[in-house]
Amino acid sequence: MTAPLGVGILGLGTVGSAVARAIESRAKRLEAMAGRPIRLIGAAVRDPDKARDAGGVAVTSDAFAILEDPAVDVVVEVIGGTSPARDLQLAAFERGRHVVTANKELVAKHWNELHEAARLAKRELRYEASVAAAVPIIAAARQLGAARPRVIRGLLNGTTTYICSQLEAGQSFEAALAEATRLGFAEADPSADVDGFDPAYKLSILISLLEGRHFHPNNVSRTSLRGVTPDDVSAARARGRTIRYLATADFGEKATKARVGPEEVALDSLEGSANGPTNVIRLETDLAGTLVFSGPGAGGDATASAILGDVIQIARSAR
Repeated sequence: MTAPLGVGILGLGTVGSAVARAIESRAKRLEAMAGRPIRLIGAAVRDPDKARDAGGVAVTSDAFAILEDPAVDVVVEVIGGTSPARDLQLAAFERGRHVVTANKELVAKHWNELHEAARLAKRELRYEASVAAAVPIIAAARQLGAARPRVIRGLLNGTTTYICSQLEAGQSFEAALAEATRLGFAEADPSADVDGFDPAYKLSILISLLEGRHFHPNNVSRTSLRGVTPDDVSAARARGRTIRYLATADFGEKATKARVGPEEVALDSLEGSANGPTNVIRLETDLAGTLVFSGPGAGGDATASAILGDVIQIARSAR
């Protein structure tokens, strides 16, 4: 029998807890797909005494206890942000671990450093969950390596999609944002969403992957959603259109231009009818034509699905 693949988790928030629960409850399914058992060894958290819905996983406050455990083959980093996540990912590679992450900011900003660390360690860096959660856009971009991209355009942020749908209902931006925060779509500090940082990180990752070189998120032009009013939405609707917060990259012959911000879309389009956490991505290429992806781009279970898909790929290749 093939040896089990050991998994250690850094962070047991919404996503980390969903990963832990899925490994525990779907053991047979994961083993069948991975070709070997997948074992959850433990998780590192800030507060080991905090109550959380993460199954029976053993917890510690020492991240290096996870990184240095010889039973851990794959480190799943779901802390978020760049510190201490960057140092922990690099330490994981130094100790011969594979890394799976949902950390869009870290991957977008430190693309070259993380990929080089993985290359030198002869280990994998996988990040399907960093863009569009359960929608397999990273896998698709890898598969389309021979095709030249022309345009990426779509919805990469569920918070702004929800706010736009509330503006359609006549709510003010402030009221829609407050409702999004209450429902858990937006963080206490919503600037990453409504000011475009979050979709800029995701667009940066997609461009970097499709171009085969780092496209820094600072090169993505951002326009905030804060200035959009219900009157703007009403005026668009009079033209058979509505407003959504779009991420767009145009791949020119000499340079790629990327932007995120509010734009008009057709009311009856996938983008125009989307609400809540739904992501929609259109990718135009020369060889493969136009491909359209749509699905849940946020949420613990959806993100855990993408993370475990990466873990399965590592399990199948690292034998």
